Amino acid sequence: MLLTAVMCISPVLGFWHPPPPPPPPGPPCTYFFTMINDVNPAYVYNFTEPADGFCDTFHVTVWIGNVTDLYGYEFKLVFDNTVFNLVSWSVNPSIWTSQAIIFNGTIAPNVYQQIVTALPPSPGATGTFALADLVFHINNDVCYPDTFTGVFWLYDYKASDSCSGRIPLCNPVWAYWKFTSVQPRVYITPANEVNSVVGSQFTATVWIENITKMTDFNINIRWDQYLHNPAWECLGAVWSTLLTTNAKSVVVNNALFPVANSTINIAVTGPPCGYNASNVYGEVHVDATLDAGYPQINATNPGAALWLFNVTFTKCDAWFCGAQPHYTQKENHAWLLENASTPIYFWYGSISTCCGTKFIGNEVAYTNAMFTFAPITGDLDGSGHVDIADLMIEAMYYGLTPNCATFPPGSSANAAAWYYDLNHDGAIDIYDLVIVAKNFCRTTYEDP
Repeated sequence: MLLTAVMCISPVLGFWHPPPPPPPPGPPCTYFFTMINDVNPAYVYNFTEPADGFCDTFHVTVWIGNVTDLYGYEFKLVFDNTVFNLVSWSVNPSIWTSQAIIFNGTIAPNVYQQIVTALPPSPGATGTFALADLVFHINNDVCYPDTFTGVFWLYDYKASDSCSGRIPLCNPVWAYWKFTSVQPRVYITPANEVNSVVGSQFTATVWIENITKMTDFNINIRWDQYLHNPAWECLGAVWSTLLTTNAKSVVVNNALFPVANSTINIAVTGPPCGYNASNVYGEVHVDATLDAGYPQINATNPGAALWLFNVTFTKCDAWFCGAQPHYTQKENHAWLLENASTPIYFWYGSISTCCGTKFIGNEVAYTNAMFTFAPITGDLDGSGHVDIADLMIEAMYYGLTPNCATFPPGSSANAAAWYYDLNHDGAIDIYDLVIVAKNFCRTTYEDP
């Protein structure tokens, strides 16, 4: 009876031992997967393949992971042969040496098969590593905003160890591929041209990037004239020309559009430097077309761009008389000049490719530029520095009382002298000479 009682209460007292825990789980199963190893998800063409100079190739690598004693494998890879074309394939040479028996090739237009078996005394491979590398060709070029997508997937995949045992395989990971081209862009350099020297020149260049198979372009750029402040005495609402150019100053990139293999037209309109009574814009119109059959143009490498044409501009005196613009007196009695600026901008245009015409502002993005004439305080002749010549100009009109009898300046010395009344107090006197003298040797615009 006592023994029975002890046996009945032993679980409560802790004498009974529970069954041992289950064994720990085994290693994870082996898996196949494919991986894109050389291109971003949104792929932009590089056009580096020498076969045709336009379409590109890419790599798909088949991997195996968490495997022990791998002695042979086989798989089939399915792909969309309307988008991709299998060019070549290879087996990982660091795992499968010359002792391997390899069978691989396309068994259908859109199916690739590979079988590899090791031969003694080859050791079974262990770990995670690449099995095969396949090179595919893209059948079609992508032109913005087109997008092609494709998928690669494995099926009928098997793996064996050195004892001919079947290695359990998990489901493979599919590889998705998306081909898209970024939006083309045209832009102008320099983006900001600031200068203080009347009559000097600078070259503006029109560039294009992210373009696929360009055949021609038709671009019109424009720049504005300068409106004098209507509130200024005497001037009123008067326009003057800031930049001028001509057709001889426009150069198309002949490396892209050779003279012998293309048609180029250039037209330039706009007033010369000086008083712009008709309020006329300046315009440069360039179109260039490649001959049929001539290699088309691509600019899609990351960070790469091609220049289409450049324009050499001459900088006008915004005040068209050689004198300074209106001054505004600051609290510290320093004199500040008004800048004159104009954008150099895409007025209209298009880029044609094998995919059709793409219009600037719609399928083609654009970035404009800016030109600013920043006069230097006391630089009356627009030479870019204040020197004795500016003092002599001011002294020549010393003592005159300006008036607005005629405009623009012509026969009346007093009318011309109005521009040299620098502080606009109605007389050319010591105060105007001091403005020049105080800035003697200055070569830069004084930013307020």
